Amino acid sequence: MLQNTVRFIFLLAEIAFLIIFILPFYKHISNIGNVVGLCITVCLIIITLFWDYFIRLISRLWHSIGGRILLIILAGLILVSVIWCIYNSARMVMAYKNYPDKETTVVILGCKVNGEHPSKMLRHRLEAAYDYLSKNEEIKCIVSGGQGPDEKITEAECMYNYLIDLGISSDRIYIEDKSTSTYENIKLSYEIIEQMNLPRDITIVTDGFHEYRASIIAKKQGINAYSVYAKTTKIDLPYYWLREWLGLFQEKYLK
Repeated sequence: MLQNTVRFIFLLAEIAFLIIFILPFYKHISNIGNVVGLCITVCLIIITLFWDYFIRLISRLWHSIGGRILLIILAGLILVSVIWCIYNSARMVMAYKNYPDKETTVVILGCKVNGEHPSKMLRHRLEAAYDYLSKNEEIKCIVSGGQGPDEKITEAECMYNYLIDLGISSDRIYIEDKSTSTYENIKLSYEIIEQMNLPRDITIVTDGFHEYRASIIAKKQGINAYSVYAKTTKIDLPYYWLREWLGLFQEKYLK
């Protein structure tokens, strides 16, 4: 009875995550985070539903040398992956708190633009930047982002217009409108910093889950970076967090 109750609870949790990973498709969001999350969740649901068959399969594999080696390798990979994800999640959370304690140049990372208007995620970044710039009136910022195939204007122009509408003076905003990635955001923004003789240390404004990877990218370019993070809608956080794990793995080991 207890085992069935536990399995039922796990199944409910897995179905909840399944819904979370499916929802982005209805919002026209498709990235490696929700795709991988969907695949993992479906596999977990299948294991839970057919638990007795799964245990028998494990038992059969364990009684052969080849199967035992395979299970040990898989268990080791899962253990290492879990530890890696926990460690990097801690570093991601710590990156939230890397708040600037001196004058820097703010670099706001671009995000999807819907027509000529910021998406919800980009709006959150701009609101976080506005709050910081309003409290630090001597600070200047760079809005960074090029134009996607389905965007009417560049992300940088959209961000510039939004900040102007909020009351930030135009002489505090520089536009970088060529970048197509976080690496280019930082690289091209830093070229503006050098040209305009702005403070060399930067404060990156992006979603909290992205701050750690952005700081790694900046560090690889010899740039000291601080963080002012934007909040991410809670329902969106699981698949963006998962995508960030994959992005961190690529940034640390494949580049």
